[in-house]
Amino acid sequence: MNRRDLLLTEMNIPQWILVKPQVLKGDAQIRLADTVKLVVVCEEDHHQTGLFQDVLRALQLNHEQYQWISLEQAMRLQFDHQPIFWLIQPEVQAVRFAKKFANQTAWRCESWQDLYQSQQKRKLWQQIQSFCPQFEETL
Repeated sequence: MNRRDLLLTEMNIPQWILVKPQVLKGDAQIRLADTVKLVVVCEEDHHQTGLFQDVLRALQLNHEQYQWISLEQAMRLQFDHQPIFWLIQPEVQAVRFAKKFANQTAWRCESWQDLYQSQQKRKLWQQIQSFCPQFEETL
């Protein structure tokens, strides 16, 4: 025993050994529930906006069937099913995401502000429309 260990023992201070120190560094995996069908990867919080509520209604999803997360959290996701990802990220971050989840379906737009442009909003709705039957089948 070294001097530090002896002093801690004398002061009745227990010493702890971390079993998973990587968790403190943010390396922990985030488990995605099987009920989640839509994962929105966005740094800003827009899940209370009218547009997002319209998307949920169009897909017939309730609040337990989507997850709103940041890109950092998305990179730690672990799941057994095939959710649809909606990336609201700049190109550089989207490429990083695509490398990790190459086989996943993803809708994409650069930023939430882009969705205020009618062309971008139309493009999003066209992407969503092709997946509406898929969501109805799993209900």
